[in-house]
Amino acid sequence: MFLKKHFFVLFICFASYLNAQTNIKAMFYNTLNYNSDTKSQDRTSYLKTILDDIQPDIFMICELKNEIASNYLFENAVVPFNANFSKAEFKPSESPATSLLQMVYYNSNKLELEYNEVIPTAIRDINHYTFIVKSENSNDEINRIEVFITHLKASRGTDNMQKRLASVENFIRELERLPEDSFVLFAGDFNFYTSNEPGFQKIIDENNSIQLIDPIDRLCPAFPENGINYFNEDNYDSTYFWNNESFADVHSQSARNGQVNGDGSGGGMDDRFDFIMMSKNFTTSSTLSYKTGSYKTVGNNSNCYNSFVSNSTCTGEFSQELRNALYFFSDHLPITMEMEFKASALNTKNNSIINFVDTNIAKNSIEINLSKNVNQILIYNQLGQNVFHLKNVISNTLKIDTESFAKGIYYIKVDNYKIEKIIKI
Repeated sequence: MFLKKHFFVLFICFASYLNAQTNIKAMFYNTLNYNSDTKSQDRTSYLKTILDDIQPDIFMICELKNEIASNYLFENAVVPFNANFSKAEFKPSESPATSLLQMVYYNSNKLELEYNEVIPTAIRDINHYTFIVKSENSNDEINRIEVFITHLKASRGTDNMQKRLASVENFIRELERLPEDSFVLFAGDFNFYTSNEPGFQKIIDENNSIQLIDPIDRLCPAFPENGINYFNEDNYDSTYFWNNESFADVHSQSARNGQVNGDGSGGGMDDRFDFIMMSKNFTTSSTLSYKTGSYKTVGNNSNCYNSFVSNSTCTGEFSQELRNALYFFSDHLPITMEMEFKASALNTKNNSIINFVDTNIAKNSIEINLSKNVNQILIYNQLGQNVFHLKNVISNTLKIDTESFAKGIYYIKVDNYKIEKIIKI
C-alpha cells in the first residue's frame, strides 16, 4: 500500500510536468517621442497604469529618443510594475534617424536575453533580440524566440511606400540567416495603409525562408485586376485599405481627437499601423504556440471608429481608467499577443554538431570541427553577454581567438543545436 501511494504521487507529479505550461505575453507600443525631458517624464505614470493592466513579459517599444529616456522609462514605469524585469543593452542608431529608436524590456523570470544587434537601413534601425525561454527543468533543451522591432517610414506616396519596402527587405535578409524552424516575432509601427502595399506583401510572402503571418488574419481585400492604381489618391477606395469601419476593432492610430501638450496626431482611430507578426510555426508547434484569441489592440473596444480612445461612449472590455491613460500617454495603442510554452515538448535539436579539436579548454584559442555548414555561431559568458558572433559559416574547421576572454566558463551555440561548454584558463 505504501508503495502504491508513492507511485501514485510520482505519477501525478510526472503528469503535471508533462503538462507544465508558461504563458508569455508580448506587447508592442509606440511611445510617441519618449524623451529625457520633463514633458515625457510627466506622462510616465500613465505608462505605469497601462503596464499594470496589461502585465506583459516582453515589452517592445519604438519612438524612443535616447538612452537617458530609456533608463527613466525603465526605472519609473517598468520596474515599479514588475521588479523582475530587465532591459536590453541600449544600442545607438546606425541609421539616419538617430532619435527614433527601438528598445525591449523583459521578464527575467521567464526569459533570458541571449543576443542583441542592430540592423541598419536607409531610414531607421531594425533591432534584433534573441530570447531564451526559461524552463524549470534543467534537462530541457534551449528554446528561443527571435524578436525584431522596427518603425517603418510614415506617410502616403510612392516614395514612402518604396522606403517601407526597402526596410522590410533588410529584415527578410536577416531571416535567411536564421534556422528555418526559428520562432520569430516582428513588431513595430509599420505605417502601412493597406495589406496590399508591396512592403506588407513582402512580409507575408510564402516564399520567405521563414514564413510570417498576421495572427488574426485581418488583411484588406485585394485590389481588383481592373487596371486602376488604387494607390493614386484620385482613385482612393477605402474598401481596399484599413481606413474603414469594417476594421474598427483593430485600428491602433490615432487614439486622440487632438494633440496633447503639443505632440502627437489627432483625428480619431482609423488606421491599423501597429503590428506583431509571427512565424507560422507558432500555429503548428506543440512547444511554443500562439494562444488563440489573445491578439489585442489594447484600449480598442471596437466601437470608436474616427473617435478618441477615452470617449466615455466607447465602453467594453477595456476600462475607462486604462483608456484615459492610453489617451494621455501616446497617440497609438499597444498591441499584445500571448504565447504558450510547454516545457516538456521542446523541438530544439538536442544533438551537437560541434567536435572540439583536442579539448574544450581554451587559453589563446579554441578549435572546433563542424559536421555541416551553419547560419551562425554565438559564444556568451555566464552573464548571458554575447562575446563572439559569426554568421554564414561554411568552413568545417574553425579556429576562434579567445585571448581577450576573461577566465571562466563560456557557452557556444551553433544555430538551434545543443549548446556546448568552453572553459577559458
